[in-house]
Amino acid sequence: MEGKTWSREELEAAVRPMYSDKRWNHTLGCCEMGLALAERWGADGQMVMEATLVHDMTRNLSDDDQLQLCKKYGIINKYGKEEFRNLIHAETAAALAADRFEMRPAVVQAVASHTLGNGDMSLLDKIVYLSDAIEKGRAYPGVEAIRKLAFENLDRAMQMSIGSTLRHIEEQGGTPHPASLLALECIERALYEQENNMNENNRTQAVDLTPEQLMKEIVKIADSRKAKDLRALHVTEQTTLADYLVIMTGTSTTHLRALADEVEFQMKEKFGIYPHHVEGVSSTWTLLDYTSVVVNVFMEESRETYDLERKWGDGLPVDLSDILIAE
Repeated sequence: MEGKTWSREELEAAVRPMYSDKRWNHTLGCCEMGLALAERWGADGQMVMEATLVHDMTRNLSDDDQLQLCKKYGIINKYGKEEFRNLIHAETAAALAADRFEMRPAVVQAVASHTLGNGDMSLLDKIVYLSDAIEKGRAYPGVEAIRKLAFENLDRAMQMSIGSTLRHIEEQGGTPHPASLLALECIERALYEQENNMNENNRTQAVDLTPEQLMKEIVKIADSRKAKDLRALHVTEQTTLADYLVIMTGTSTTHLRALADEVEFQMKEKFGIYPHHVEGVSSTWTLLDYTSVVVNVFMEESRETYDLERKWGDGLPVDLSDILIAE
């Protein structure tokens, strides 16, 4: 493969002057996490080392210096004023990695995608992205769970990490970047394909839950992911299509997606139970049909519009007080 191969000592000496002490400690943490993940998942440790050591090498530059690099390398600034400082360094660092450091294209790509992801992330891309997100110095809510998952299921960890970032952006009143949304969509598509390619033995090892048990397990999962206004209706007397309706609200489109994904994932993992069908993925209303239990995940405005509680007003409300624990 074209490009220069660097020893760690040589590369550290070359890039260390470009980092502040704090940023350098973060970078060394990324490198160590990346090498651990590379060993776990059979990735090229040499390329992981190179990418993690240079990924933030332009992070401490001024906006003017960043713009000069953009001009030099023909980088089109696609970011608003608030995004620029946090995001442009991935592209300028990748440009320097290719030009000044003559690094291999795969390494350059991993550097370029370490903040936002991309629509076709390689194993190297994912490891560098996650290393940046979960190195030992990171201490945001949920990071321990992502760290653990990164050594168990890399794509699940990517899904959790990207989803967490997108939810944070939306909670702060921002708009998720299209590159990250595409990355999450592709990761979720890959996970869906993986799960649907499970062999028949695994798919048939389902736990035999009663409709009531199934409903309660779904409610517990949704509650653990902070679903809002959780309700369950017993509708056996009103329809032959289901025994229970479960209704909940997500605080954002990202949270809605996370709720639906978590219910589907945990029901498969814990009980071997798959939805009969899923509707409305990536919309403001997602439905998971478990035959005896139909799960509805809404955005608030859609829940008000469709008003299922009123339409199924003859259904018997289920007391969930002994189940719900989330604030």
